[in-house]
Amino acid sequence: MEQHSSLSINRKDDVVFCEFIGDWSIQGSSSAEVQKWENFWRSAETTKIKECKFFLNENIVWDTKLVLFLSQAREILGRHEIAFLSDSLPGKLRKLVDFQSMQPLKGNREEQFSNEQTYPSVYSLISWVFPFFAFWGKWLFSITRLPLGKSHMRMGDFIKASRDCGALGLPIITLISFLTGLTMAFVGSVQLQKFNAMIYVADLVSLAMVREMGALMVAIVLAGRTGASYAAELGSMKLNEEIDSLRTFGVSVMDFLVLPRVLAVLFMTPLLTLYADFVGILGGLTVGVQIMDFSVTHYMEQTQSALVDMWEIYSGLCKSLVFGLVIGLVGCYKGLNTGVNSSELGRSVTSSVVFSITLIVVCDASFEAIFSFFDLR
Repeated sequence: MEQHSSLSINRKDDVVFCEFIGDWSIQGSSSAEVQKWENFWRSAETTKIKECKFFLNENIVWDTKLVLFLSQAREILGRHEIAFLSDSLPGKLRKLVDFQSMQPLKGNREEQFSNEQTYPSVYSLISWVFPFFAFWGKWLFSITRLPLGKSHMRMGDFIKASRDCGALGLPIITLISFLTGLTMAFVGSVQLQKFNAMIYVADLVSLAMVREMGALMVAIVLAGRTGASYAAELGSMKLNEEIDSLRTFGVSVMDFLVLPRVLAVLFMTPLLTLYADFVGILGGLTVGVQIMDFSVTHYMEQTQSALVDMWEIYSGLCKSLVFGLVIGLVGCYKGLNTGVNSSELGRSVTSSVVFSITLIVVCDASFEAIFSFFDLR
């Protein structure tokens, strides 16, 4: 015989007694009883009610539908400052109601929203900075486990990631670097021609490439190519619940997924920077030989005289190390913190590129300020 849900509500002085009867499952119809509950609290003088006790009839059938109703009832009673008494409910049901009520902490949300309105800039800055630096700290801790042999990182993953961000990126790095050197030679020659100092185009191109443009061009290309790839890979794994599976099996996500990727881009960025410096100088050489009628020997001797101090090259490599670390960490961070749908994944990929390039420019400017302050230029 089909049972219908029923809710018995009785009030005695300052206490309300609620008994659930019948079928309180998904298949049962309880809309009328929910409306009855809402109408009671609209008409009741809630200021005179102190407690609300709940009971289950012995023949009741219930599932998550009753859990949701009790969670909502608990929230309503909390707003009216009425005690929610569930001692008479089965232990399992009480645990489910407590767990459901813990999910979004609504009371704290009002306080949080108030803080966001009062201090919007400070709150957004803290909520953005702290998680990223916590992620960075976890990565550093993961590195310390690597030489101790306690890391879950696989060398095969590191080699594959190095190949993806290094060898497979050579064509685009070659094109961008060659055209950068070519463009700087053309632009420099226009100004140097006024002073009859065309040969100094070699100095201009070589110093600009090794100091600044080589590392910067490589970093921007890797941010759009490798950083976005990391965000997309890890974001897709999160959407497919592969990351949750790794955690279930006790595998460290930081060791298994993040560490090899960040180390790969960290090691490959300086190597690609050296390659970009060389290709950029070749771009300037092409303009000098084909357009300005310099000999190859003359141009290379002038380049060599401009690079007598190896610090010029080392400063660019120092920048490239920091740029590589930023690209790897930001790409992995955005991937692991993506949302729960494909549109959020797209935003994470876009955000990783924008955020990486922004940090790269900020770091580059900081390096130049530090070098100038310590007279390293």
